[in-house]
Parts: sequence; structure tokens; C-alpha cells
Amino acid sequence: WEERDLLLARLLECKTFKDAARIIEELAGSASLCVPRRVGLDEQFLALTPDLLAGVDAAHLRLAFLKAVRPKPKAEVSLLHVTDVKANVADAIEELLDELPRAGSITFRALTSGLAERLEIVVRFLAVLELFKQGLVELDQPVSFGSLTIEWIGEESGRELALVGADLYEG
Repeated sequence: WEERDLLLARLLECKTFKDAARIIEELAGSASLCVPRRVGLDEQFLALTPDLLAGVDAAHLRLAFLKAVRPKPKAEVSLLHVTDVKANVADAIEELLDELPRAGSITFRALTSGLAERLEIVVRFLAVLELFKQGLVELDQPVSFGSLTIEWIGEESGRELALVGADLYEG
């Protein structure tokens, strides 16, 4: 009975869409018979319209023409705000290998509090992920978008092996 009911529900849904399509087709057909009005204003209303060229003289037309044909200024993209920040994951891993065993457990916010550039923060995050991949740190984030806690669980021997198998990204 359940399969029969599902099939019946699908058939009813198909019939509903078919009926809706037929009605839309009829409405489109009746709308195509409509013709817009192609005549101007009635004679009685012509006197009420304002003169669009009132107050316009040859000097105004000349200025409008010169403004219209004046070449557009070329857009110039300034690169003064771009800085050449070089950061790589290998350096960040080395810094973390020095800092994390001493800290034991630290939040990512505290770990990146001294960094100003966004790229440096991204590289530091990639380094944390690399250390997690190698099993040297444990990550904990109790709630979505919450504070990320990094806990050092590696041994001293893991410090030397961390850079050997690391995926090194250049930024």
C-alpha cells in the first residue's frame, strides 16, 4: 500500500504541474493579444506639458556635447597598498615547534595575537594543520566558530621529524 500511495502522490504532483503549465500557456496567449497604445497625448493635454527645451540655448548644447564626447579618464590601479610579505609554512612550523611544547595548550587567537598581516595568520594556521596531520598537536573547538585550542601532544623526537614530511607551502 505504501508504494501505491507514493506512486499516486507522484501522479497527482505531475497532474498539478501539467494543469499549472496549461493555465500559464493560456495566460501567455491572452497577453499576446494585448497591444500598447501608440498615440501621443490628447489635444486637450498638450498645452499642459512643459517645454523641455525652455532655457536651453546654443551655449548649453555646446557644453553638453563637449561633455559627452570628452574622453573618459583611464582607470589607474595603484599598487602602493600591496606589500611584499614573504611567509612560508616551514618557518611557521619551526616557530610552533619551539613555542607549543613550552605553552602546552594555547588558543589560536593567542598564538596569532602578535601577527599583523592576514597572510601570516593563514600560514600559521596551515602550520598548525600540518602539525595536526603529523600527530604532534591535538585540536579542540567545542562550538562552531568558537575558540580553537591547540594542545601539544608530541614528543621531543617528533620535533625533528615535523619538517621532513611536511607539505611546505610558499606564500
